[in-house]
Amino acid sequence: MGTTNTLDILTIAGYFILILSVGLWSGRGKKGTAANYFVSKGTLPFWAIGAAYVASGLNPEQLIGMNGMGYLVGLPLVNSYLIAIVVYSALIFFFFPLYLRNNIMTMPQYLGFRFDVRSQNIFSVLLLLSYILLNLSVVLYGGAKLFQGIYGVPVWLGVLILGIIAGAYTMYGGMKFVINAAVFDFMLVFAAGAILFVLGYLKLDNGWSDVMKHAPGGFHLMQPADTPVMPWHAVLFSLFNLQLFYSCINQALVQRGLGAKTEWDVRMAIVLAAIFVLFRPFIEIFPGMIARALAFTGHSEFHISPGEVDSVYPLLINNLIPAGLKGLVLIGTLATVMSTTAAFLNSISTLFTYDVYKKWINKEADDKKLVRIGALTTLTLMVFSILYAPVIERFGGIFLYFQSLSTYLAVPVATCFLFGMFWKKATPTAALTVMVAGIPLGALIQLLVIPGLFSAETIKAYSLTNFYVTGGITQFFCALLMIVVSLNTKPRELSEIRSYLWTPKLLKLPEGEPRRPWWQSVGLWWGLIAVIYTLFYIILW
Repeated sequence: MGTTNTLDILTIAGYFILILSVGLWSGRGKKGTAANYFVSKGTLPFWAIGAAYVASGLNPEQLIGMNGMGYLVGLPLVNSYLIAIVVYSALIFFFFPLYLRNNIMTMPQYLGFRFDVRSQNIFSVLLLLSYILLNLSVVLYGGAKLFQGIYGVPVWLGVLILGIIAGAYTMYGGMKFVINAAVFDFMLVFAAGAILFVLGYLKLDNGWSDVMKHAPGGFHLMQPADTPVMPWHAVLFSLFNLQLFYSCINQALVQRGLGAKTEWDVRMAIVLAAIFVLFRPFIEIFPGMIARALAFTGHSEFHISPGEVDSVYPLLINNLIPAGLKGLVLIGTLATVMSTTAAFLNSISTLFTYDVYKKWINKEADDKKLVRIGALTTLTLMVFSILYAPVIERFGGIFLYFQSLSTYLAVPVATCFLFGMFWKKATPTAALTVMVAGIPLGALIQLLVIPGLFSAETIKAYSLTNFYVTGGITQFFCALLMIVVSLNTKPRELSEIRSYLWTPKLLKLPEGEPRRPWWQSVGLWWGLIAVIYTLFYIILW
């Protein structure tokens, strides 16, 4: 257990005071329109969106969970970041053009416009429940777990502190705060991550060769199909459901781009995010792999059992960071808690206000009323999450809790979005069928099919692989269900849905946007980044 240091405590307290000040300053414009409060419509530059996009994805579930799984699984986890070039490309050229040109405020709205209100309502409810029970609670629990591991603070108290502070400034500051805080937290996270990585590397007896030597399955991105440690097909299966959903359909992330000044800004923001994603393994996976290498080279303090994966990150901080510097590293992690909690609070309040309150309860509500409802929703969410977050401790690890439950939701939703965007014959009845049947179908496959593919020992030891495979199999049947039902039911008139279908003309920026010099071309920078990602696969395959 780490020793409490006065300088550490002052550093953490100073961060909380500073972030609260940012929230209060951001809230000065809260009297404006609802669109400004929830998404800061038409005001955000590319660098702010890009930083916020990366910061919102960096959360305790990732830092604690991924480092723990990095200890157990190793390099194959880096695929979760390298395949970003595929899903980010889809976001740049397919999803954001459709969202922005149709003035989409929430992801369920797209399903409502493309199919009908039934799919929209189901997705709204599922998304709200998943954000409340899954995302928001996981973030608070992860931050509290870190407090416990470093300073011995009880989980319930850590959740209470983090929830109150994040809820207070989000409720007052709105989206403007979420972006301002995310840019600040973005810098803190990478600074803290760099410190931990460097100190861990310096402790290795033989440098990086120790990491490569003791990496599970060898230092390769792709593992054979018969390996229990995230085989190649688990990587492939995760691409079109969980990864696509998380990056392109996730309200908490996509909402960052809905406030862009121009469509060029949001496209360039995702290019910027793709650059920084390349550095994320250095703070989310490689420290865990370094801890494993240390454990296997005589540093017994880093040895853990498979059931203790969430302790890897606190162990690294306790054993590598000297007193006085722990506070700086810890606020780097707390920054992820604050920015991600704020992002989810803001997104959930947006979903509830537009897709539930304005649609079902008060259709005539004005902007002032909508902002008030959004703030009240944030307060309610904060109280619930504080009470629920400690329950996650019973599920056997943050990462598996998050990934397994996310997969069930991601598959049917991703299926509806893909077919809705690219197939004009996809019908409202088919979308409704997939939305209703997708989650129980995934659960059945997990219960009935997976035991036939893997041994009981493999299922117990490598649940992550099983859920990725479950997602892939479920994706196939959801797609089949969408096609069969669509071919036997009536589609909407093409004139009603034309603007919600993707066409090649959306590859270009809309007319009316200012012409930019060649060196600001989205295509140019995207192409360069794609080459870099490809080289990583060639080198580390």
